[in-house]
Amino acid sequence: MAYSQLAVGVTLTLLFPGGVFATEAEIEAARAQWMELFSAGDGMAVAEQSFSEDALLLPPDSAPVEGREAIAAFWQDIFDVGVTGLELDTISIDVIGDTGIVTGYWTVTVPFDGGGTTEVGGKELLIYKKEADGVWRATRDIWNDGR
Repeated sequence: MAYSQLAVGVTLTLLFPGGVFATEAEIEAARAQWMELFSAGDGMAVAEQSFSEDALLLPPDSAPVEGREAIAAFWQDIFDVGVTGLELDTISIDVIGDTGIVTGYWTVTVPFDGGGTTEVGGKELLIYKKEADGVWRATRDIWNDGR
């Protein structure tokens, strides 16, 4: 029994020298950076640092948003109407090589036209890729409203 556990450990170390948990922590760090960038309200910074060049957003009740420039414009429109306070809660992260699949919840604060705000949120599914520069960026992002 101990030999088989050792063999599994050695195999995992050879396949994932950085460790699966280290990789999950890297993806969580990318998500934390995404929340910081959202708070700064800069669509181009969000697109450049959090999304791959050929990323695809699949927002609810909207057409797909493809490519970094379109993603920058999409998020800038969201910031310009006053949406703030992105909070991401991770349910799970599954890592396969240079691909990470994240399931989670999101919440933002949305302003009312007449003043005041409300929180809205929902579920999300993202696919991250570790790019040549070593940064994990989202390549696919789909979300819906409601928990």
